[in-house]
Amino acid sequence: MPSVQRFFSGRNNLVRSAILAASGVRESTAIERISATRSGGGRVRLSGAYTGHEAAQIELEIVAAGGIPRASVPQFIGVGNGQLTIQSVDAAATLQSLTLTLADLGIPTATAGLDVRSARIRARAPGVIGNSIRLAVTPQLTRTATDWALLADWSTGTTRQTGSQWDFGGLPLSTKSELDANSPRIQFGFDPQVYRPWREYKDGDWQFGLSPSLERDIAKGTQVHLITGGYLVSVTDGVTVEAYGDIGAGQPLIRSFNDLLVALQSSALVEVAGVVASDRTVGGQASIDVPLRTQAWLAALSGKVALQDVGVPLQASTQTLTVRCINADTVGYERWSVVGDVSGTLPVATTGVAYDSAAAQFLIPLIAPTTVDSGRWSFKYEPTSRAENAGLPSVCVRPFRFGRNAKARTVTFKYQQRPPADCKCSDMPTPRLSLSCLGLTEGGDMALDAAYQQRLESLYSWRSEFMTANVKLAFAKQWAPVDMDLAEAVTTTFADALAEVWEAPAALAEWDAALTALQLQMAWMMGLDASPWIVRQSFQGGEVGNAWLNPVDNNVYVVVATRHEGSVQIFRDGDIGWTDPASTIWDTSGDVFTVTSTVDGFTHETDYRCLADGAPKDLVVSASTTAATIQDMIRQLARGFGARMDYVRTLAGIVPKSESSSDDAGGCWIDHRDSYWWADVDGYYLPAFTNQAYVSARRDTETGKAYSTMEFGFGLVVACPERLKEGDQLTLRIEQVDSDRPYQVGDEAVIQTIAAGPAWLTGGVDGTDEQTWRVAGGTSGALADYVVPTDGSATPIYSAAGADMLLSLGGIPFSLGDVFTLAIEAGQYRWKRSDGNWSALTDIPEGGAAALVDGITANFDAGAAPSFVPGDSYLFDVHQPWAASHVRDSNASAWGWSDDGASIVIDFGAVQDIEALALARYELPQGAVVTVETSADNASWGPALAMDVARAVSVQFAELQARYLRLTVSNAASGNIGWIWAGQPLATDHHASKCQRRRRWAVGRGSGLNPASLYSGVGDGWSLSWSSGDSAASRLLESDVEQLIGLLDWAQSADEPLLFVPHWLHPVDASLVRFAADALDVSDEHEFQPDAAEHRLLSASLELEPVYA
Repeated sequence: MPSVQRFFSGRNNLVRSAILAASGVRESTAIERISATRSGGGRVRLSGAYTGHEAAQIELEIVAAGGIPRASVPQFIGVGNGQLTIQSVDAAATLQSLTLTLADLGIPTATAGLDVRSARIRARAPGVIGNSIRLAVTPQLTRTATDWALLADWSTGTTRQTGSQWDFGGLPLSTKSELDANSPRIQFGFDPQVYRPWREYKDGDWQFGLSPSLERDIAKGTQVHLITGGYLVSVTDGVTVEAYGDIGAGQPLIRSFNDLLVALQSSALVEVAGVVASDRTVGGQASIDVPLRTQAWLAALSGKVALQDVGVPLQASTQTLTVRCINADTVGYERWSVVGDVSGTLPVATTGVAYDSAAAQFLIPLIAPTTVDSGRWSFKYEPTSRAENAGLPSVCVRPFRFGRNAKARTVTFKYQQRPPADCKCSDMPTPRLSLSCLGLTEGGDMALDAAYQQRLESLYSWRSEFMTANVKLAFAKQWAPVDMDLAEAVTTTFADALAEVWEAPAALAEWDAALTALQLQMAWMMGLDASPWIVRQSFQGGEVGNAWLNPVDNNVYVVVATRHEGSVQIFRDGDIGWTDPASTIWDTSGDVFTVTSTVDGFTHETDYRCLADGAPKDLVVSASTTAATIQDMIRQLARGFGARMDYVRTLAGIVPKSESSSDDAGGCWIDHRDSYWWADVDGYYLPAFTNQAYVSARRDTETGKAYSTMEFGFGLVVACPERLKEGDQLTLRIEQVDSDRPYQVGDEAVIQTIAAGPAWLTGGVDGTDEQTWRVAGGTSGALADYVVPTDGSATPIYSAAGADMLLSLGGIPFSLGDVFTLAIEAGQYRWKRSDGNWSALTDIPEGGAAALVDGITANFDAGAAPSFVPGDSYLFDVHQPWAASHVRDSNASAWGWSDDGASIVIDFGAVQDIEALALARYELPQGAVVTVETSADNASWGPALAMDVARAVSVQFAELQARYLRLTVSNAASGNIGWIWAGQPLATDHHASKCQRRRRWAVGRGSGLNPASLYSGVGDGWSLSWSSGDSAASRLLESDVEQLIGLLDWAQSADEPLLFVPHWLHPVDASLVRFAADALDVSDEHEFQPDAAEHRLLSASLELEPVYA
């Protein structure tokens, strides 16, 4: 009888050569293109879930160019990265090429904006309208001088300084390098930039810096100013004005750049593009002041002369102003030319007088001479000839003082009778000179100082209006002579005072206030009193033209029209028809209105119009008043204004006289009204008077006013003045003056200003926002233009020549000349499966997808024209990893399914004897049921034989005869079976003398002590041996060895595992194994010497390794 061991090998597996018919297989998407031979720009690919039971090879080729029109992939040549997509192609479309060329970029709409450091302020409304928006920043800062000044230059290239001399009060930076919120704000000198100082301890010392970094070099000695306050920012488009930072209106203070950006978020005109963050790091939005500067500013000051109170008007130009001393004769009254590169020659400046112009404001400071009232002088009295017995007076000069303008000179005064006062040049009009004839092209002929002339114009303009209002030619005696005489007197008073004080700002301010007060006080005299003979207060009504003076509002009302039922009516106070003078019916607007009354049943209507104010407007004098008393009254009325003008003079440093005249030099030189005086023989200085103090003085050649030259002063002391004789002379000689003038001719100061103005938003454009593409067909010729919007609106689909196209813009804009090309084309194909026959010719479908077989779809992807050319061919392998044929061998591949269950019918071709069934390498869920049925005709089936699939392998021994075998699996969704075995297993004549089981684990270990391991699987191996010592029970026959060798040869050549059952009555011990060695040693007890093979006593050993699972 045979041994108990059994060997299941693919060599004797009936299933290996049987015909298989599975109920289904799991779908596969494993498709591989093997080769492609093509000339077209397109491609063919296969896709889909393959449901075929076995792997297949599919070949496809393009045969003809006809068929359904479809579009190639558009090709682009140019700059932009937009896309042209084909939406559809008509079935009747002409096969041709299409070209789209960008011919007109159009004009894109742009939004106006303003870049300010890291942010962009842009208009909310796109287009040109945004270009009208501007921002104006008005600093409302308070500067406080500190005790700090730079001890060395600080250049813009140096961001950090080391040393306590650079400590301007900055607080330490935080650990995040952020400025302290309490850090001070400072400015350097006149530089408008506001900085925030900070400090940081680094490299063992304090380092000092600024936020923002220094924008301009700062020179040594520049003083540091502490800054408080904020900025008033206005945003306007010329119609709407938005204000920010107006704390008076309850708005939050704007100091930092971040404050401004946050405030602008509520603006209806602009918005902030970019991040608005409270960044307190150095240079961050919250650590710098508003960086916009819209007012002109001072860039530099230089020169020998140190100007004070330098200011730059808002609209100043970018230029250099040179202030140069042109006359230093009078100390403290030096004259300076002011010339600008842009402004040209400006009015002359004077030392000590605040200078104000559209180019700059400044003050040349008064500097006292280092030495005054010192020098050498002498005098000489030379009497004229007189009788021998005539006595001489004693003439002395004491005291004598040097003025601050003293200079070496000789002056001779001659005693003479003063000329009569009834003949004065000042009483004569001033002739007009043509400056152009003198070669003077600037300032106009005989030009006055601009401020002086403006005030004169205001004064005399009022005088003109007053005189006109007080004269009327319509009726006799319609003028107010006393009013006009008073106006003449006060005008003269104001004009005389202005001539004396026009260079003193404080005096001019008071003069302006006085003129305003004058105009208010005399306003009631503007106009004439109403004519008393045409005004009746006692009655209302009357004939057309009659007038009535309303005693309540002092207005005159004239009768315009009357409508009466009966005779003309006149109403007196107390009459029934009388209208109360206080009634609101008396309209003062000048429009015609109606007063209605009913008397005795009759209605009376009178139309009135307010004619004029009836209040008194004239100074009234009685008929007995004389001309002299009228003039005296006028003088008394004018005295009040004269007193105020004297106060104005004091503000200019002029001592008023009780009777101010041109003979007074502000109290320095006084005309004492003597009959004789001492006159300068050269006519340069004004005369001196006997026994009076004298200060050198001259008379202004233009105005006739006396003024002090501040050169010298003395007392002219004469004893026995009655002995003086006309012709006596006194010569005063100043030989040397000990003084150093503070300013010299040629001294200069240089002012450099930088212009600024509102910060305008720019770049706004009202565009067409569309591109125009020229479209042409290879056959159709020129087609309609494709107009593509560029403003973000939806792009229309373009339809022409049977094609619908859509052009989408990309991130990189197109440029003129960019071109898209494509073709409307067609093609036909055929295909075959493995070694099958070719299909019929089929049109490439418009959509490009064509179903082939078993879920496989051919996809015709268009490319550059031509996409497909006859002769293009493609070869694909369609893999089926779950093919039913995988059950034929014991390799790792398997038959798989997707449903809950599956079945497979195996046809052996003829009835076969079957001793055993086996399953291996399956993956089935717990609870799966597998049964096997047999049939001779594939119609009637025998009882189901259950297979135990709870273990790694399943073996069932049974004596069966069948042609068909049906294996059914249930409760096994997505399961798989790798090997089905049916047939007669190999068995030796005698069982092995040794059959040992070995449990093996597939474990990978590392090196070293106690290495870690990686578990991979487990299985049972076996060790078999046949020994010749027990010749009756365990020897091998020659036929056994031949079977074993055949089994081993098959396994080794096919590289397939086999199934070993140690005892056929215990199939649960079955294992899937491999031969451990590539050799088999067979021994003969007789060393293969017997002549007959049946006499050999053979033995062998066989090691079987597990197949891990």
